[in-house]
Amino acid sequence: MDQTTPNSNIPTTSEKVIYLHGFTRKELYALVDLIKKGVENPSEIAFCTSTANNLEMKVKQLVAEVRSDHNYVQEMKAQGKDPLKEPRPEDVQ
Repeated sequence: MDQTTPNSNIPTTSEKVIYLHGFTRKELYALVDLIKKGVENPSEIAFCTSTANNLEMKVKQLVAEVRSDHNYVQEMKAQGKDPLKEPRPEDVQ
């Protein structure tokens, strides 16, 4: 659910996204594990790393895309499916 901050047009959201840039694979896994251990509901956090494509995105667009992907993965897992093996409907032509 999007909201705006008082006296501002800046969108905010209660959905959690953590964007990581410049870390090695080993560092990424360590950071994700550390963060997940320190929160009450780790499955609500969407993690992403920088890519050539998303480095050019506006933050609002990036957050929306990451949350969409995260929600898809969570739905697939809830259905007992492997999200890495099931194509997203918009990816099927």
